[in-house]
Amino acid sequence: MEMRVHELHPTLIHAPLALLPSTVVVDLAAAFTGNRKLDDAARTLWWATAASGLMAGFAGMAASQEVKADKHSRDMMFLHGLGNVGIVLGAFGVAVWRTGHRSSPVSSFVGLGAFALAAYTGWLGGEMVYTHGVGVKELTMKGEELDQLSPSLASRQAPARLVRDAVKGLGWLLGRARQVFSGRERLDPSAFGVTAIEQKLEQPAVKPGEARPELRPV
Repeated sequence: MEMRVHELHPTLIHAPLALLPSTVVVDLAAAFTGNRKLDDAARTLWWATAASGLMAGFAGMAASQEVKADKHSRDMMFLHGLGNVGIVLGAFGVAVWRTGHRSSPVSSFVGLGAFALAAYTGWLGGEMVYTHGVGVKELTMKGEELDQLSPSLASRQAPARLVRDAVKGLGWLLGRARQVFSGRERLDPSAFGVTAIEQKLEQPAVKPGEARPELRPV
């Protein structure tokens, strides 16, 4: 099975998503027990979490330039990327602080906040793929059209393409953030996912033998 450059991000993202809650649990245990071994383990885990998040984020920045998305999906992608940049920066910040300090409830609760944000950005990523088909529609392309959009990960052009698109993706994210925070551009409110959650909560229960009503995309 051939993997494309834009498929690297969903492959790598599982590492930080698993490491972050594990790190928080160990850090909390070290903070409240004072156990030296747990403290050392948490310190190492913070660096592993930050490094894995950086790799996944790098691939995600590249993927943002290698998939097709409409305005609504682009807004979701912006929120997804901005939140994950904050998580990675926060993880590195805690890792640096923990290098010279013992675990404390403060560092642990910062980790809990990062995990809550990661759960939200992860949900946004799932909505983009499973509801809006971002990255999935590309798989229906064939030959040169697909190679031009997202080359094979094993191809010679993949490394340069990955770096180039990651830089472009970061530039797009920062440029979009400047536009949004300056008020020159507005995000679609439904891109935050609130409408989708409300629709799912309001969906009537399905009785035996009845077909489940189809949710309309937001």
